[in-house]
Amino acid sequence: MNHFSSKFSKAGLPVPEQVLIIDTETTDLEHKQGQVVEIGAILYSVKHQTTIQQFSTVLRANSNPTEHFNRINPEALSEIKVKQAAWGVSIVTAMAEQGDFIVAHNAKFHKNWFGSFENGSSALPLLLNSQGKPLSWLCTDEDFCWPRQTKYGRSLISLAIAHDIAVFEPHRALSQCQLIADLFNRMENLQAMFEKALRPKALFRALVDYKDREQAKCVGFKWIPDRKSWERKMAIEDVKELPFPVELIALCNDWPMPQQQLK
Repeated sequence: MNHFSSKFSKAGLPVPEQVLIIDTETTDLEHKQGQVVEIGAILYSVKHQTTIQQFSTVLRANSNPTEHFNRINPEALSEIKVKQAAWGVSIVTAMAEQGDFIVAHNAKFHKNWFGSFENGSSALPLLLNSQGKPLSWLCTDEDFCWPRQTKYGRSLISLAIAHDIAVFEPHRALSQCQLIADLFNRMENLQAMFEKALRPKALFRALVDYKDREQAKCVGFKWIPDRKSWERKMAIEDVKELPFPVELIALCNDWPMPQQQLK
C-alpha cells in the first residue's frame, strides 16, 4: 500500500558505543515560560550494556509551581548559588562529550530546554560531542520498539512496569534516567534495538477518515489539532507495514540521512 521505503536507503548510522541518558524536571511544560529545576544524566555503555557514570543536580529557581509533582523544595532551589548551578551544568556537558547520542523519553520535550536562551539564573547550553558538534537525540518513546510494548505512546513508568522494573521516586530526573538504563539492561540484543532506532525517519500523515481514526491511533499516530491530521514520526522502512495509506510531510533531520527525493 505504501512504497516510500523503497526510495530511501535502509541503512542507519553505526550503533553508538556510549550514550548520554537525560531527563529534566521543569516548572512548566513550555520552555519559553518555565525553567529547568533539575537535570539527571547517565553515561551508558551500549557496548557493555551497563551504566558508566550518573549524576543529577538541581538548579536555582525562585519558585517551583510543580512541587506537588516533582517534590523538589522551592526553598532549596532559591538557595542554590549561581556558581553551584554552573558547576552542575558543567558536569552534564562534560558527560555529554563522552557520548555518541543523547537518549530521553519524550526527547523533543527535553531537547527544547537546551540552547541559547536563559534558564532563570543558569544558561543551559547545547550538549556537544567531543568534536564540539551538537549531539543528536533518540527518543525511547518514538524511536525504540520494546518487546513488551502493547501500544505506542506509553509513559516511561508504564514501559518500566511492563518489563518488571520497580519504580521509585517517579518524578525525579535521575530516577527517570535510571528507568531507561534498567530497560536497556534487560534487553537481549540492545545493539540490534539501536540499529532499528537509528534507521532513516520521516513525519507522516495518516490518510484515514473519521471512522478509521482508531486505526491510526493504535499504531502511534497522534492528532494534531492545528493541522487537523493524525501524524507520526517513524522509520521510513516501516511504512509498508501500515494498514492504511500515508502522506509524507517531511524528512526528519535529527541526524544525517539519505537525500534521495520522492518521485
